[in-house]
Amino acid sequence: MHIRTLSFRASMTAFIIGTTLMPFVAYAFPFGGQASIVRPCYNEVIYASLGPPRGGPYIWAPSTKTYLFGPPRHAGQWLLGLASINYYCIVSRRPLITWPGSLITMMGSSQ
Repeated sequence: MHIRTLSFRASMTAFIIGTTLMPFVAYAFPFGGQASIVRPCYNEVIYASLGPPRGGPYIWAPSTKTYLFGPPRHAGQWLLGLASINYYCIVSRRPLITWPGSLITMMGSSQ
């Protein structure tokens, strides 16, 4: 009887800790495609709008793990990598205009 109670308490403790920490877990998802827009932003990030196969708005930041050919530089370049949370690009300071996108956590690009 004592072993059952102990294992129940241990499993409940693990469940409570797991559900408490769950909001802090970040998941990365793959992306990739040809850039149609590449624009530097005021907040020192780079906005890139990608086409298929896994396109959409993405944002490169200085914290991004970047491989051989560096960050996005021009339209027509192919990007491939992992992205995670929502982020923003400040396009204009007056009036304040921001473009949303997914933050790139790791990427490689063509020349």
